[in-house]
Amino acid sequence: MIDHLEGISYRKLEERNKIGRSKLCEITNEQLSNFNSNIEITKRFLNQLNYSGNLVIDGKCIQVKEAILSLRPIAGKIPKSKKHFGSRGNRVITWGIDYWKHDIPHFEFGDSENGFVFDNYFHSLKEIDYPLKSLTTDDRHELARAAKRHYPDCIIQQCIKHYYEKVSRILAVGYIKIRINAKQNQIENLFIGNGDYIPTSRRTHIKLVAKLSNEVADLEFKYELLLDFQNIIQSILWSENYKTAIERVESLTKYFWPKRFKMRNQYEQEHIKIIKKLIGDFREHQEYLLNYLKYPHLNIPHTTNMIEGMNSQLETRINSLKGFELDKTATNYINAWILKRRFSKYTDCRKPFKDFNGKTPLECAGVDITNIRDWIEFCQKQNSPF
Repeated sequence: MIDHLEGISYRKLEERNKIGRSKLCEITNEQLSNFNSNIEITKRFLNQLNYSGNLVIDGKCIQVKEAILSLRPIAGKIPKSKKHFGSRGNRVITWGIDYWKHDIPHFEFGDSENGFVFDNYFHSLKEIDYPLKSLTTDDRHELARAAKRHYPDCIIQQCIKHYYEKVSRILAVGYIKIRINAKQNQIENLFIGNGDYIPTSRRTHIKLVAKLSNEVADLEFKYELLLDFQNIIQSILWSENYKTAIERVESLTKYFWPKRFKMRNQYEQEHIKIIKKLIGDFREHQEYLLNYLKYPHLNIPHTTNMIEGMNSQLETRINSLKGFELDKTATNYINAWILKRRFSKYTDCRKPFKDFNGKTPLECAGVDITNIRDWIEFCQKQNSPF
């Protein structure tokens, strides 16, 4: 079972243990079903847990064959094979990690990322008195509303990395920057050594520099509006403090956009439409994007990088499985994997969490587990203290 949780495929386990795959699967599933739920383990340590209340939350799609088989072809559409149902055949786990303690208090397994699943998640957190102060998430309004129903005073922070990536995708200037940088590198390579001039004897080089410089200038002029807007949004989202961020927002809305709109005949109309739409979108999300600066005393994380790292680790574990047969099997596996993670020591934490190396997530959250010699035995139902 431990090897299975580590991501070793049944084929390799079959070779190693000389046991048939079906029997291996039966043994593993039986053991996985014998664990208490993750939230029950959290309840066991409630009197020791010292959570920060800064929760970073995200969802992860899990392929379940039972879900695919239950799907019916859409009327009027050509039936597809099972492997082409895509997200319609997925289940989703909603889970969060306490940012400053690195522990995972709870997860919710559901058929999709919807209000019902989110409501159940925060209802369970409320039942164990999780001290939610802030919630860092991507752009899911239903999740924020569910959190507010159970924690009216919690501060919602939208991931600024996700938002900036969304803006960059809409602007579509990434390849323009690549072209500009490539031409600038070509220009720099034409200069001799670290010099700031080209000998007059090298006329070909001088002509090429002039040509490349003009091409750079043309690109910067043509996409000036999009490039400048992207730089302004970046400077706002990663401001040093809230006051600076608000000053830059005012500069965007009171000076940058009015001035550029008056000069709209100099820009492509499509670019004007894109910027107008993005400014409206930024105004709608501004509060949630800048809350981490507005409430510095709460130490609110401004990205979901930490839980996305957990998503990547879980994906690595289940890739070899190529999906689960049943919802129950998927739930049991994920539950056991999270429990194993909570009892495993960190080894490569960096600042400001360098002190967490050599500690388990439960220990980081304040729990004394020195008397627990075998986490599997401790978490199993028949040996449970519940």
